[in-house]
Amino acid sequence: MEYRIKKSIASQIKETYAIEGEDAFNNIDIDCAEGINIVSFSDAAIDAFNSIDYTIMKDYPHSLTVKKAIADFWEKYTDTKINDDNIVLCDGSIAALFLINKLFIENGDKVLGLAPQFPEYGTDVEMVGGVFDTYTLKPENNYKFIADEFIDMITDDLKLIYLDNPNNPTGQIMPIEDIEKVLKAAYDKNVVVLVDEAYGDYMDSKNSAVTLVPKYENLIVTKTFSKAYGLAGLRGGYIVQNENLTKAMKNINTPYEMTSVTRAVAAKVVGDYDFLVEMRKANAEMKSKIVKDYKNLSISENGDTVSIMMVTHKNKDIDLEKEFAKLKIGVISCASFKSVGKNSIRFRFPSPEYLPRLIEASEIIDNIE
Repeated sequence: MEYRIKKSIASQIKETYAIEGEDAFNNIDIDCAEGINIVSFSDAAIDAFNSIDYTIMKDYPHSLTVKKAIADFWEKYTDTKINDDNIVLCDGSIAALFLINKLFIENGDKVLGLAPQFPEYGTDVEMVGGVFDTYTLKPENNYKFIADEFIDMITDDLKLIYLDNPNNPTGQIMPIEDIEKVLKAAYDKNVVVLVDEAYGDYMDSKNSAVTLVPKYENLIVTKTFSKAYGLAGLRGGYIVQNENLTKAMKNINTPYEMTSVTRAVAAKVVGDYDFLVEMRKANAEMKSKIVKDYKNLSISENGDTVSIMMVTHKNKDIDLEKEFAKLKIGVISCASFKSVGKNSIRFRFPSPEYLPRLIEASEIIDNIE
């Protein structure tokens, strides 16, 4: 049978660094690959799991407690007022990104993003029939985002702009002032800006684009509980946006996103601000021990408190992922990210006890010419 699959999907080969299979790390002692938090864990999450009544699973998820908890968090710690109509619950932030593309992208629509950047988003733009253009983060600028250069690329024919903050894979934090500059320029051209904050809880909450949602109707922010909160297995995330966008999104979203268990846990975890502060401090301490001047390795622009960073070897023929694998350390190759290659890797901090081995491995690989 010849399946009449949508041409924009059938013609694509999806690039992903997602790892599937229980044996994926059989030859790895230290996992620095997937973007999860194994440096620390919220006691509130443990308490939440222990207090779950299993009978909540017999009903469809109706509780809005998690939305109230989210709104309370942003008002308490950033003085940002949002309500239920600004929040859409999702099964992780990647589901949120796909939902947004479904809402906006028609055949031929243009989206502007970055290179390198979370690759699955750009792939999905193309899968739904859009065109994904990029502003390249330049090695001569240590891959730093230059807002004015990016703004020069904003044109009337764009449908969406996609920024991830902190950036994946570099781990750099874009200042909220730069995000606002982009928002203003995009608003003048009737373009919506999507800010993916999958790693956003690794930066100060006041730097989040959520704080700008009441001010800019052309802003969508996606959040997740998978990264900093260490709840990747629960598949919980949410969107913060103008209430008119939420109304339109209800036409295409499923009615029961985010399971009852996830809602119950997330509602109690999202307000654990002390955990976030301590987690950021722990990351900054670990990063201070590994960031230094190397001979052949270089570390891209990155935020001190962010758990991920991009490392590049001068020799473009070096497969950096394989070199770390030889030392039994799992990392993510940047070969699937636009504008960088196999000589770059993204790694995420391991448990603190493994940091000395990661430092030692970096020094060994740095001596490879």
